[in-house]
Amino acid sequence: MAPKKQQKGKVDELINPLAYKSNLQALGFLRNFVAVVSGIVVGICGVVGWHGFIYHFVAQLACVAAMFLKGCTNPPNYFVSWNTLLFFGVFSSTTLLSYILFWMIFYNICHVF
Repeated sequence: MAPKKQQKGKVDELINPLAYKSNLQALGFLRNFVAVVSGIVVGICGVVGWHGFIYHFVAQLACVAAMFLKGCTNPPNYFVSWNTLLFFGVFSSTTLLSYILFWMIFYNICHVF
């Protein structure tokens, strides 16, 4: 096979797998932390029903804003695409179940017992 020809002014990008994995782990940790904190806040506020999931997604959007303000102003430098920053871990079972767990625990502590 012949090597690919580069277009003029375009540079092939190299991705360091260890740095990329570290970036994804940091993003996953932040998303889980935000899910736990938002679950606690929503549980204390007494939100019930499907409306509570709206707050989860709003908190995850705030997580994207926090990453952007922290220094990730050009996500393709740290992740493969913008979609990775926006949607990585939002619908993961760990994030959703952590949110639901802390939401229900703090709702029960504050409003049931």
